[in-house]
Parts: sequence; C-alpha cells; structure tokens
Amino acid sequence: MAHARRMIWLHLALVAGVSTAGSTHAATFWVGNGTGCTHATIQAAIDAAAANGASADDVNVRAGTYVNQSLVITGQNLTISGGWNACGTGAQRTGRSIVSAGAAAGSYGPNRVLRVENPAGNWITVNLTGLEISDGRDTALDGGGGGIRAIGRLLLRLQDSRVEHNTSANVGGGIYLRGESQNSPAALEMLDRTSIVDNQAQSFGGGIRAEFANVNIRSDNTDIVANVAYAGGGIAARRSTVIIGAVGEPLPATGNGAAIVINHATRGGGVYVDDQTLFEARELRLYGNTAASMGGGLYATGGAQVQFARDYPNAFALRCTGANCSRIEANQAGDGCPGTSGDGGGVYLDGASGYFNQVEFVGNCAFGSPAIMAWGTRVYLEGALFARNRLTWRGPTNNTGRQVVTLGNRGGDPPRTADIAFTTFADNVEVRSDNTTEPASPISMLYSSGDWTTRMRGTIATGSIPTISGGVDALGPCNRTNVFTSWFANAAGGDYRPNPAGGLVDACAREDVTFEYSDPLLVPRCQDHTRPNAGGTCDLGAYELPGNIPDDRIFASGFE
Repeated sequence: MAHARRMIWLHLALVAGVSTAGSTHAATFWVGNGTGCTHATIQAAIDAAAANGASADDVNVRAGTYVNQSLVITGQNLTISGGWNACGTGAQRTGRSIVSAGAAAGSYGPNRVLRVENPAGNWITVNLTGLEISDGRDTALDGGGGGIRAIGRLLLRLQDSRVEHNTSANVGGGIYLRGESQNSPAALEMLDRTSIVDNQAQSFGGGIRAEFANVNIRSDNTDIVANVAYAGGGIAARRSTVIIGAVGEPLPATGNGAAIVINHATRGGGVYVDDQTLFEARELRLYGNTAASMGGGLYATGGAQVQFARDYPNAFALRCTGANCSRIEANQAGDGCPGTSGDGGGVYLDGASGYFNQVEFVGNCAFGSPAIMAWGTRVYLEGALFARNRLTWRGPTNNTGRQVVTLGNRGGDPPRTADIAFTTFADNVEVRSDNTTEPASPISMLYSSGDWTTRMRGTIATGSIPTISGGVDALGPCNRTNVFTSWFANAAGGDYRPNPAGGLVDACAREDVTFEYSDPLLVPRCQDHTRPNAGGTCDLGAYELPGNIPDDRIFASGFE
C-alpha cells in the first residue's frame, strides 16, 4: 500500500541523510569527581568537545545527580552517556545519571534542561544514553520544550534514558522537535529502555511535540506515560511522520511492543496528529488514555493518515509476543466511562483517513462511538476486533454516535470509502440511564445513503449489523450477524478466536474475499482445517484458526 511504501522510503532517507561520521580526532571527556575525570560539569565537557572540532566526541558522565542544569549543544556531533561508575580506563556504565534543571531533583528549575540547535550546515547527530532529563521548565509562550528543545538539521537519539517531570508554557513538555521544513525535517529516535513520563504542556504535546520532523519509536521497551496537554497528551505531531516499529538494532526474539498509556488531553489523550502527518504504529499498545472532549486514544485531523498494523511490507520482522501487541484498549472520551459527553473513545478522525489492521479495540468508552468516530475520507478495517466497548444510552431523537464505530456525514463533505474485512464485533454495549445495558449497534455506515461507498467481507457480529435494505450479504459475501458466543474459543474470558467446533471455521470461499494481512496474532488467513469445510477454507471474523488445531480443542483462555 502507498502509505506503507512511504514509511520505507522515509526510513531510508533518514539513514542516508543523517551523517554521524566525525574526524579521526574524536575524543572522550569525563565528567565527575575523582581520578580520570577531566571536567567537573557537563557543560564544560560539551564546550571542550565543541573546541575539538567537527569530530563525533563522547561525554561520559559519572553516576549521580547533577542539578541546576541548562545545557546547550550547538552544531556538534556528540554522545552524552551517563551512569558511569568511575572516570577513565576500566570505567563501566552501571546505571543512569540524573540531569535536573532544578536546585534539587524533583523541583522545577527556571530553564529547560537541554537545548540542541543546528540552524545550518551539515546534519548532526546527538546521542543521549543512560540519562534522566528532569525538572525543566520553558516559560516562553513562543518557545517549546521543557525538557529538551531540538531545532534544525539534526538527529536526536535517546536510548536507556528517561525524560521526566518537565513542563512547558507552550508546546512539548518533555521534548520539542522542529525541523526546517517537510523537505528538511529534524529527526528523533526513541530506542529501547526509553520513557517519556509525567511531562506537561499548555497547548500541544505533553510528552513530545514534533513539527516538520520524523519521529521513530522502537516497538520494544519504549513507553510514553502520564503526560498532559491541551492536545496530544503523549504525542502531538504536525506536518511530520511518526513511525512506531523496527527502529535501531534487530528486535529481540521476544518483545513487548511500544506503549502510550494513561496520558490526558482535551483532544487526543494519547496522540494528536494533524496537517498531513503520517502516524504508523507497528505493535503499539494505546491504553488507558483520556480526553475531556474527543479522541481518548488518538485524534487525527487536517488530512492526517493513521495506520495500525503488525505485518511489515519488507524484511523487518516484529517479535512482540502476547495479547497486547497491537491494542487500543480502555481509552475514554468525555466526562465519565461512559458519561454525558465525549465521542471517539478509542479514535476520532476528522478529515483524516484511518487504516486499522491486526488491531484489537477493547474496553474503550465514550458518550458516543466508543471505538471510532470518523468524519474522514477513508476507513479501512481488516483483522480488527471490537469487543466490550461501551457507550451511553441516547434518546430516540439523536442517533449520532450511537454505534461502536460511527462514520458521520457532514454537508459538503467529499465522497468517502469504507472497507471492512475479517472483523469481529462482540459484546459491545449501550449503558442506559438506569445503568442497565443492551447490545450496541456495531457500525453506522450503512445508514449513510450513498455518502459512504462501503464494502464488507468476512465480518461477524454477535448482534445485528444495520443495513439500508436487504440482508448483510448484500454488502459482500461471508458476513454473519447474530453469531453465537459459543462459536468463540472463550468469549467470557475475552478470547474471540474461533472455537474449532463452531460455525466460523472454514466458512468462506477464498475466491469470495480479498485481504492484505494475516490475523491479529499473525496467523495466515484461509488455512484449510481438517474438519469438513462449511463454505470454503477461510475463517470468519478477526482471527484465523491454525489448520493443525484438533477439532475438539477449545482454548481455555488468553492467547497461549
């Protein structure tokens, strides 16, 4: 697909465009007290490296707490690494160094912690390893970046580091990253064991604000947690590319994916993207984020494009294991769960397109549209699970958003397209005013009277799927409504894979469906099971039963 190919070219361009090479006279400077230490302060070592010329120097910082910091790096290739147990020959990295803008760790300082600038000339690379960047404050309304401000032709790379407890009166509480233009973007890489935690911004990007930038986040041992902003509690990106996936060294045999969790904003509790931004998540858990208004997990607008998937279109193999590898879960929009306001508990698309493949929407809630609210240009669902999402009962005079997935219509909007393949709607509910529940309508697009061009195939629901006229099969073959819960492995335990003895296995002919991806657990589609076919070789719904599972095998629970 075009959006996937774009990601590959952007990655290659970044690798080709950012030079880390220095002169043959690179030097190492040691910060701390004791034998072998060359400088007492981090800034003094940075300045010594700058005086050493264009070489890619190293600044090694002894473990400890460094307060009253307001560091500046200008036009240099540099690696700053913390947590060293000594200075000089024989020293080893055994932990992290705390670099605080405050007079004491935990108290805000008067300035940001680190400013990196490269306004012209060759690209530079700044590596930060084994550091805790904390307690920075940006008070300038025209500024940005409470912890780190990185501007210009540069690559900022973080590994085994933490950006924590920073604040900005404007944008980028933790990190503010800005390039020169879309054709000359700055770049950020978040590598393993890196966290962006408990930062705040008054406007955009509590954790990270990116403008004209490429942000690459490794899908293993990285997280963005408990950040707050007006828009984009975790990440806010404008005219940028955000890729979550195989970044840095090859991924381990077992990984845990990336996590954007328990962030808060008015719009886009976890993520806010706008102005032609591409947000592509390969193995991400978007969990427990809240928005006071719209888009508890993610809000996209202004021609942005959002994609969730696990399969890669190239040689990069992802290795996340378990049930949380690609999951939009327990996010909330509005004033309660569910409450009396708020739409798009999981995702809100406004003039943006969304591709949600191999992803599970579970336990999200909102007043309306707890999984997806879309006023967009295109929605593509394949291998998606929508289960146990909740919305609030609405009176008969207002049906807007009274579905798990709502595709809305506005006067003057251009024609829109929705594709839904191998998707499961199960156990989603409306919470009525007396706190009783009834099954929620899965999706609204079939009410739209020509505003949406739709196609549905291989899709199932435990309730009914509304249509304008005719049966659900009129929208495409191999769809089933009012599916029995006994056809799932263990619906009560949250396991919606096919029960080998149920009616979902081998129920659709291969020639009747098209698809691009394996199922959410990376099981290839259309495996011919040993049981007699009930219509073909393809299983219905989000999951495919492996062909070697015995007929009498019922999954106890989970995803073992």
